[in-house]
Amino acid sequence: MRIVFIGTGGIARSHADGLIKRSDVTFAGAYDAEPERAQSFVRQYGGTAYANLEEMLDAARPDAAWVCIPPFAHGEPELALAGRRIPFLVEKPIANSMEVARRVLDSVQRSGTLAAAAYMTRYRRSVNRVREVLAADPALLVHGGWIGGTPGVPWWRVKAQSGGQIVEQTTHTFDLVRYLVGEPRTVYAYGARGFVTDLPGYDVEDASAVAIQFESGAVGSLVSCCGSTAGGGVHLTLAARKHYISFTGWEHTAVIRRSSLEEEQIRGEPNIFELEDAAFIEAVRTGNAGLVRSPYADALKTLAFCLAASRSLETGQPVEVASLGG
Repeated sequence: MRIVFIGTGGIARSHADGLIKRSDVTFAGAYDAEPERAQSFVRQYGGTAYANLEEMLDAARPDAAWVCIPPFAHGEPELALAGRRIPFLVEKPIANSMEVARRVLDSVQRSGTLAAAAYMTRYRRSVNRVREVLAADPALLVHGGWIGGTPGVPWWRVKAQSGGQIVEQTTHTFDLVRYLVGEPRTVYAYGARGFVTDLPGYDVEDASAVAIQFESGAVGSLVSCCGSTAGGGVHLTLAARKHYISFTGWEHTAVIRRSSLEEEQIRGEPNIFELEDAAFIEAVRTGNAGLVRSPYADALKTLAFCLAASRSLETGQPVEVASLGG
């Protein structure tokens, strides 16, 4: 299988480090808005660096593509892939606007292109075991968050480019909550600003708190903070009638406690990129789209959830998620 990368930054290398171990894929090409970065990428992983996206797609003849670009850059690369019916896995968030994401989805659906979103947490054993538990004993309360410092790339701290922490980073937790609890109905968010003053160009919220009402009747809250240099990490807790469930760490190790105080622990996998990519490759190879646990159309719903929270931050009012057309 001939593969190409569109965008060759840190997240691309997280995928490539696992893919290069496989004997059934060949790195055919890489394109990046910064050509020297694409050159560095192909020196490490193989293939040819291209200065033009269309040229790469035509010359490299890829069987599949990985799209690893910032939120503001989405749209044209995916449309070029769908226009050629090249299956692609796109890193989250799939865009920073619903208009762009809907345009891509329309092209994907009209062309019949296999398109996966990289919500990797859906491939974890712990997450899918908890999903089984909650299918029989639905969650009534959820709370969690993503707390830490500000990533170093300049575009991340500019809200018009990244969408802010909720859209670009805590989106993993927003998506996980959808996967486990169901669709959100209404969100109401508060944001904190003015604490981070030493980063040029910084205009995202330092922290936020989002209250959620779900279609199921459950309620929840998700917090985000990129203003603390002391860390904090990723966590999520869910309460059901007969179970209390907690996820800790980026690897999402889960502890499931039952009413009898019995506990079940499932450790999270450190190689989750490899597992996610293996599922995508098998889906491309077999044509079985059901192997993809986060299809593009579903990821658009997570984007609507995150953008609804972002809109509430800006307006100070509750926002119906369905009003964004997800």
